[in-house]
Amino acid sequence: MSTTETARPRPHRRNTFLLHVDGELKEFWRSPITLAFIVLMPVMFYLGFGLAFRSQADAVRAVGAHEITQANLSYGGILGFALMSVAFANVAIGLAIRRHHGLFKRFRTTPVSPATVMGAYLVNTLLTAVIVLVVVTAIGLLGMGVTLDPARVPPLLAALLLGFVCMAPLGAAASLLPPNADAAVPMVNGIFFPTAFLAGGFVILPLGDTVGAITDLLPGRPLTVLIQGALSESGPVWDWSSVWLMLAWSLVGTVAALRWFRWASEREPRGFGSAKRKAAEGEA
Repeated sequence: MSTTETARPRPHRRNTFLLHVDGELKEFWRSPITLAFIVLMPVMFYLGFGLAFRSQADAVRAVGAHEITQANLSYGGILGFALMSVAFANVAIGLAIRRHHGLFKRFRTTPVSPATVMGAYLVNTLLTAVIVLVVVTAIGLLGMGVTLDPARVPPLLAALLLGFVCMAPLGAAASLLPPNADAAVPMVNGIFFPTAFLAGGFVILPLGDTVGAITDLLPGRPLTVLIQGALSESGPVWDWSSVWLMLAWSLVGTVAALRWFRWASEREPRGFGSAKRKAAEGEA
């Protein structure tokens, strides 16, 4: 049999990318722990906060330059929380665990480009974010008294997309902080939860001038301002200072992730190198 007859055609790059996306989706949605933490937690938070303030759903709150109903205030808060959970915490924890266990190191030994590996991971993250936000929106519209002005839906979608562009690179950069997989969850959550709650999406906390000034510079706050503007009864729909601040955070995260990104942890990942060490010990 000739070489021409036995040679197999190399898979097209697009097909390889779609296979990786399919694999990422299956791995994510088959993990009960991931589903509970990333998907169900925002929904449960919304049910708790939404039902707690359900009797005041139509009450109008003054939040900065906006007047917004309590229902929309709770809904906007959970939108920001869910987006940060999926795009920041999920990315940071997931990449740190994969790096520690050597999964990226295995991918580097295959004829798959790094862009395909990371691109498929981010596409899965984006699809997950869309699903979670759609579920939360359905709950808000059907049972929590949320009202959406059709004219303000495009700014809301733009704010959420901008939030993803900001949070995903920051998540990739934050994945470099945990020294191992065991430290990933507590370290990332130690950043995620304070940032999410200090953003002022759920309740307006009486922060001092110093703490308030610092909070205004964190990425969660401008995202909350843009979401609240799109859901408010009155006030500016779009805040350009918040847009520029989020773009600046996106740039910081992208530069940090590209500059210091590692395919393997500094320590040998579990399962790698054990045979070599045993052979070396036997020779000694």
